[in-house]
Amino acid sequence: MNFKIAKKEFLDVLSLCSRAISTTTPLPSLLGVKITATPNSLTLISSDSNISIKTSINNNDTSTLIINEPGEIVLDARYLLEMVRKIDSEFINVEIMDGTLVRIYSGKSEYKINGMDASEYPQISFNTENTTPFKLQTTLFNQIIDETAFACSEKETRPVLTGVNLKARDNKIFANATDSYRLASKTITIDKDLSFDITIPKKYLTEIYHAIADKDEVTIAIDNQKISFLFDNTIIETRLLDDEFPNTERLIPTSISQKLVVSSKQLIDAIDSTLFIKADGKNIVRLNVNDERVELASSNQTGISYNNELPVIRYEGDPLEISCSGKYLQDAIKAIGSDEILIDFARDMKTIVIKKEGDDSLIQLVSLVRTYR
Repeated sequence: MNFKIAKKEFLDVLSLCSRAISTTTPLPSLLGVKITATPNSLTLISSDSNISIKTSINNNDTSTLIINEPGEIVLDARYLLEMVRKIDSEFINVEIMDGTLVRIYSGKSEYKINGMDASEYPQISFNTENTTPFKLQTTLFNQIIDETAFACSEKETRPVLTGVNLKARDNKIFANATDSYRLASKTITIDKDLSFDITIPKKYLTEIYHAIADKDEVTIAIDNQKISFLFDNTIIETRLLDDEFPNTERLIPTSISQKLVVSSKQLIDAIDSTLFIKADGKNIVRLNVNDERVELASSNQTGISYNNELPVIRYEGDPLEISCSGKYLQDAIKAIGSDEILIDFARDMKTIVIKKEGDDSLIQLVSLVRTYR
């Protein structure tokens, strides 16, 4: 194998492939990126067995890539990426010298690295046959992740809660994430009537989010075990979580006793002032609400306390006092992203619903907690 490639393009595809590299894999070959040079293209594959990436550069532009000799090799992704970064040149040459010894050079700057035989790399099909691919604007997809993924569970006790559930029906996609104490629910309208119900691990969604951030559109293909994202000459596939995602629709209260409209920034800033005040490792804020003001307070057993008063834009209902996680409430308000927020208080006083007034496409739900003073 022998090829010459523009450093920028090589660095771009290596950086992309590094998103699927794990340093804890039991398979040594998965620490590397598989490089295959053919007369027509250069293809790189990386995987940690859960998320896999395949990307290609076509050999139709000599200003980017020149294939001198076909071949394939597996090279340690971490070292290869650093080598390419360090070589100060517009073009980089990669050449298999003897067996699996690889020379990476430009001018007088030269690295040598021992690779692995490509036959030792696991076979990954990247097969999207028997699927019904659909296109989605990346801004919409990334908006789903921004507004829901933070609510996923960080604990592996219920693996299905570590992912975002996507359900399609009636020309809509419903995205839900929950850790059992809060819920983020997003609905988008699409121009295709699809039917699926899948849950994607949050940590892989984050990698996909960054990989497609500068793309206008992505093609999505789904089967029973994986979801694939196709763009340019790249395909990223990730496994799905197997367990059934809980029915979150029943969590959203249908009976509301009080409604509060308040400034998002003022409430976020007030909560932020309390986040370091923790009791048993948790930050709890107490809201005392009436039609004139919101009194926000937080304290712990060491005697630290905080109090603030915020003006009310509008309030409907009797005065009330509730407590909840300050971090969860702040996350929910930030996800809504509007100047003002509407907080609906469930009649059973178990949850509050945070949303933008007049917009039910994004709903944030936070469980209330019982406190003793």
